[in-house]
Amino acid sequence: MSLLSRDEVRVVLCRDRLVIMHVKGGSRARIVSRQVFACDGPESGWKPVLALLESALRRQEWKKADAMVILSNHFAHFLDLPWNEAVLSDKEKLALVQLRFAEVYGDASANWEFRLSEGSAFGSPSIACAIPRESLNQLIAVFKATPLRLRSVQPYLMTAFNACRKALGEEDGWFVLAERDTFCVGLLQSGQWSSIRLRHVVTDWFEEAMQMLEREAMLITGGSDLNNVFLCAPELGGPDSLKHGAWSIKRLKLEVPPGAFQAERASYAMALAGL
Repeated sequence: MSLLSRDEVRVVLCRDRLVIMHVKGGSRARIVSRQVFACDGPESGWKPVLALLESALRRQEWKKADAMVILSNHFAHFLDLPWNEAVLSDKEKLALVQLRFAEVYGDASANWEFRLSEGSAFGSPSIACAIPRESLNQLIAVFKATPLRLRSVQPYLMTAFNACRKALGEEDGWFVLAERDTFCVGLLQSGQWSSIRLRHVVTDWFEEAMQMLEREAMLITGGSDLNNVFLCAPELGGPDSLKHGAWSIKRLKLEVPPGAFQAERASYAMALAGL
């Protein structure tokens, strides 16, 4: 957050809950309020959490504040796209992204909104993200009815990765990002994404992530000795040191503003990412 920025309202949308955090701008970021709203009804997903957001924002007043929305990876779809030597326009790049999603997800992707993050190094793959277009339009409409200025909508993968980038450095390894019900496994080589996979948790997120890691390592690297794992799971707690087979697992901790609250920090981990 810029030292001279306006106040920021961070909104986290998850399958089963909504998190809102008001951060005071100025010479030092300061959290002035925070709240978690649970989706207790029989239905979970986009519709109930957007309804909860609309109700929550109607009860609050933030003047001259920017809004940043962080979407749980549960709501997103990711694909890694191979390097393309052709010089393409933005429109042509988008067409290729749409084609690739259609090949993988079929007709459902016809109503999705796409974003492309191109690799910065020559020959490196790109990462594409998609979310339902109707849901995104509804989210934008909710903010238009408030004094907040919607500045950013991004998946948690982007927020968390940017927050961890300094700790990751240029070392090659696997990046694992875990939420309560979803986890991502991606391969980083020379600071660039080489692959990304997303799964929803069935029983045990750690064991399922490790199993997926084993499969990805065989498919992508042929079972090489690249055994570095960078684990980011601030919501889930647990020990700093984890072991699983030959994997060397380093747990990443997201930095938070000085003096930030200690109790219930896990509940607000997604909102704190990159603050």
